[in-house]
Amino acid sequence: MKIRWTRGGVRMRITPTELEALQHGAEAVETLSLPGGNWSATIRPGAPGTSLSLEGSTLCVALSDLDLDQLCAPDAEGVYFQTDDEPPLRYFIEKDFPCAHPRAADAIEPDTENFEPPPDFIARKS
Repeated sequence: MKIRWTRGGVRMRITPTELEALQHGAEAVETLSLPGGNWSATIRPGAPGTSLSLEGSTLCVALSDLDLDQLCAPDAEGVYFQTDDEPPLRYFIEKDFPCAHPRAADAIEPDTENFEPPPDFIARKS
């Protein structure tokens, strides 16, 4: 899982393997080990409603079955939410598609862990 956060939101980009795990009821977890502790992000399927919470040093997205079904649709690029807080915080889960531009040699990411992009994906990203 790739995670990007900004002041107004957090984006989680998942691999085909992680989506398959979610479909089978398993969590998708990414952990960053730091001196003095770890920071994690978790997507938990099977929740009654989709929500975002912080549990210690773990950012948790509880994902409803309905939203997981929407994410699994072949033409879906992701599912998008925002909190009811003021100001609202946007959070979303997206499928990890190949980069629209050539990857840096240092990226060390296997192409096998990307989703097949939709037909108009590259044109929209250019």
